[in-house]
Amino acid sequence: MAPLWKPIHLQPVFQGCEVVGGRVAAALFRDGLCLPSGTAMTEADLARVAGVVRGVGTRRHGDTEMG
Repeated sequence: MAPLWKPIHLQPVFQGCEVVGGRVAAALFRDGLCLPSGTAMTEADLARVAGVVRGVGTRRHGDTEMG
């Protein structure tokens, strides 16, 4: 798992340039999560990703049911 791509207006090369909007992109970059995906994923890959996501949810919510 990896963070979402960094918005253009947050790239160092564009530092100091005028920005119109950008709050949503910045929030997605800060809080979003890019999960592995693709046609080459196996059932084992999917199970591993699902297990990690469930584990994070369990730790954050202090329970075993994400319901």
